[in-house]
Amino acid sequence: MRIIPTLLSRTARPLLALSLAVAALPAALLSAAPAHAQPNGVATTPPMGWSSWSFLRKDPTEQNIEAQGQALATSGLVAHGYDYLNIDDFWYLNPATTVDAYGRWVTDPSRFPHGMGAVGSYVHGLGEKFGMYLTPGIPVAAYNQNTPIQGTSFHARDIVSNTLSTETNYNFGAGSMYYIDYAKNPAAAQAYLDSWADQLASYGVDYLKIDGVGDWDVPDIQHWSQALNRSGRPVHLELSNSLDVNNGATWRSYANGWRIDGDVECYCSGSSYPLTNWNNVSARFGDVPQWTDLAGPGGWNDLDSIEVGNGADDGLTVDERQSQLTLWAISGAPLLLGTDLTHLDGGDLGLLGNDEVIAVDQPGHPARPVDRLTQQQVWSAPNGDGSYTVALFNLTGSAAPVTARWSDVGFSGSASVRDLWNHSELGAANGSFSATIAAHGTRLLRVTPAAAAHPTALPYNLVNVASGLDLDVAGAATTEGAGIVQQPANGAGDQQWQLVPTGDGYYRIDNLKSGLLLRAPAGATGAGTQLVQAHDDNSSAAQWKLTPTGNGSYTVTARSVGQMADLAGGSTAAGTPVVQAGAGSAATQQWRLVPVPTPGAPYKLVNALSGGRMDVDHDSTADSAHVLQWHDNGQADQLWTFAGQGNGVYTIANANSGKLLNIPGPTTWQATQLIQYHDDGNSNSRWQLVDAGPNQVQFRSVYDGQLIDLDHGSLSDGAAVLQFPANGGTNQRWSLVPPS
Repeated sequence: MRIIPTLLSRTARPLLALSLAVAALPAALLSAAPAHAQPNGVATTPPMGWSSWSFLRKDPTEQNIEAQGQALATSGLVAHGYDYLNIDDFWYLNPATTVDAYGRWVTDPSRFPHGMGAVGSYVHGLGEKFGMYLTPGIPVAAYNQNTPIQGTSFHARDIVSNTLSTETNYNFGAGSMYYIDYAKNPAAAQAYLDSWADQLASYGVDYLKIDGVGDWDVPDIQHWSQALNRSGRPVHLELSNSLDVNNGATWRSYANGWRIDGDVECYCSGSSYPLTNWNNVSARFGDVPQWTDLAGPGGWNDLDSIEVGNGADDGLTVDERQSQLTLWAISGAPLLLGTDLTHLDGGDLGLLGNDEVIAVDQPGHPARPVDRLTQQQVWSAPNGDGSYTVALFNLTGSAAPVTARWSDVGFSGSASVRDLWNHSELGAANGSFSATIAAHGTRLLRVTPAAAAHPTALPYNLVNVASGLDLDVAGAATTEGAGIVQQPANGAGDQQWQLVPTGDGYYRIDNLKSGLLLRAPAGATGAGTQLVQAHDDNSSAAQWKLTPTGNGSYTVTARSVGQMADLAGGSTAAGTPVVQAGAGSAATQQWRLVPVPTPGAPYKLVNALSGGRMDVDHDSTADSAHVLQWHDNGQADQLWTFAGQGNGVYTIANANSGKLLNIPGPTTWQATQLIQYHDDGNSNSRWQLVDAGPNQVQFRSVYDGQLIDLDHGSLSDGAAVLQFPANGGTNQRWSLVPPS
């Protein structure tokens, strides 16, 4: 790959183009728990409610906002969890000319004659939460008047250095808000935002949307977060829009939600209706996967408003409305309605009030697409209780079959299937589930593997950094409660473990031989207690977080007690019990993941960015046929087997042709497309498997040290699979998935 990122951008209101670097996510965010969240105690689940922009747009008033709040309550939506009522833009006077005594925006008295505090009280009286809207910076009028900063001896000009450029403001446009210079007078700048936060708290604000945020506004968000946390009132901080995924960890550290795209509204007539169209909704299918790892309790990926509620005026067919709700729900996205709640459509109300669908959204287990190259997409996520949420989408304009293969979801065998939209049990499905789905339609399923089902995750040896010995079951026992020890590598199944995602960045660690799970002993919280293997009871004691140490290893921490897997007494001797211990930095608490593909077993090699399968051009069996990516078609030329050559080196053979994955030439030229070739014994067809995060690997050439890479992070069939130097790109990571 010559340039990693595939750049995606969306037009914001009125225009804000920000490039989203698809393939450059930091390694720590991939296949890992979400980054540290804004510590304000809110957004433990994705927010639900209503926002004024989509329907009221430029005309929010006290009267129509309160009418929407009343309708939210009487419609029954509050009872389903929709409890935020958020005022968006156009509630204030022009900040280029008018500010209050302390340099803040002034509520437009013609729109809100009783003030925002009164509106907040009314909303709270309905059992709802109250939200407001701002943009970054300080008003030009505050600078021109040099207004004092409340409670201090500072003034507006103490925190402005540049009067030649202005922040984004959508209502009154450029020229209304100056940038705050946080370095010029840090105390004054923070005091100004503190005064804002105190005023919002006095209004009873529970949710604040800051719009027009870009990379340049990171200091604003840091200081706004601090100001809100100082206000004494828990406030959900939401950022908008089309934010840069490369700053995702920063957004998550200081905010509770962030818009990943521009506006979902279509702006395709002179009125609010139609609210949106399918193109605007379907764009999220391509954009949200790169953000998935950032979502979790405390902070959520915001896909923008739900435009379901007003029937044909939504701008979507019934199937498209259901698909919008399904995508938002499986992404753990906020469910904030943009419709006119005073004229709800009965059919739409049934969709919005489907508690089984809401129950997919609220736990916040974001799903991933299995294969992004196809328009018949399957998305899945583990639920933490052994079941999976699986969504099937047909993104084409005519009815088409869509198949979910259980091996792609994470297990083999049979499973019971429940249709969550229709509240119906569909019975058992062995190996896969297929349905013919209408144009732009969806099915949303809860899939529960049968007792005899097995995980399909790649096996690993877990090797202790201090001792170099493997995690093992004492005596190779297959019995419940057998102790965990370390032993020299012997290639046996009791030293092989599968990392099975359970959601929220945690994993079960399943022993390949016994089928039992690594577990902290029941009821044992003390350091020094030996770990055991036990059956799967969905206990948090059998869920583990693997945290990268930065040196190619991981700490392994039990969810239940927060203690790490360690060696008893710090001993590096064979047979030493593996125990739980308080967090530390000792090498005995660090474990390397060594991938161990099953010899001769066929695997689909799935690119971590695109979901595309490594494929041989035109199913060729000839030497020198090109290797490329293609959507999953179930053909043998998309299956590959591994043969160990010693020291973690493998040949990778195509199941259709028997030929090996090979660097032609051989050459060390970067971006050379790979081919298949008969085994000539040379190192250009030898590959080292390198851990790249749980259930992901890199393939490093023994010949020249370059990695197998997907050209330009392409999301298209036929893109070249090539060699390229390591650069941290997601498109240099691959999963090994058995066929169904």
